[in-house]
Amino acid sequence: MENILKMKWFTKEPSKASDSVEEVRSERVSGGKLDLLDAEPGVTYTIKEINTEDEDMNAFLFRLGCYTGEPVTLISKKKKNCIVVIKDGRYNLDNLLAEAIIVE
Repeated sequence: MENILKMKWFTKEPSKASDSVEEVRSERVSGGKLDLLDAEPGVTYTIKEINTEDEDMNAFLFRLGCYTGEPVTLISKKKKNCIVVIKDGRYNLDNLLAEAIIVE
């Protein structure tokens, strides 16, 4: 019985992995780079840059109208995706795409 109580999911201590992710995210936000995952829902931002090395992803975002200087409104955020409005179109972006869009 004692072994069961010592299992990880019964402890109150936060896991090391989640701590490091939050530390990295807060460090990135304080460094001046705010991506769509860190943005507040209901606010309109201006796209500062598209931070990706993948040319296909860059071309896809450009076809949506997502490029530097364009306004983007974050409607909502979920665990694995977010909903944005770009040029009167509503899109569901996964976390990989949302992290590539740096806003101000």
